[in-house]
Amino acid sequence: MATSKMSRTVSEIEPISGYDFGEPDVIPVELNKGKILYLKEPSAEDLIEINNVSTDSKINEIEATLRTICILHSPEEGMPRLSMKDAKKLTARQLKKLGEAINELLGTGEDLDEEE
Repeated sequence: MATSKMSRTVSEIEPISGYDFGEPDVIPVELNKGKILYLKEPSAEDLIEINNVSTDSKINEIEATLRTICILHSPEEGMPRLSMKDAKKLTARQLKKLGEAINELLGTGEDLDEEE
């Protein structure tokens, strides 16, 4: 019995560049009444940048957290990105809310309330 081998030449294979993976999730975090900061689900590039920040021994944990918030910030159209200068003005309560949202986006499954 003769069998035929199906093969595709390199020219027949379509490149996957431009593949649409969909839009990242965006979580609104209400910092104060009427003041909302939007955080987006990180892309692979964002995760690499976050990893570089978190493994930098010259940066303390608080600064790494603030930089992570700046990386994940997804401003509304026409609004500027969150700067480190502005991020340093966040209160502990606001940072806790943002931390919970970051845990949700990264899928860490950690609940900050359980640590208390």
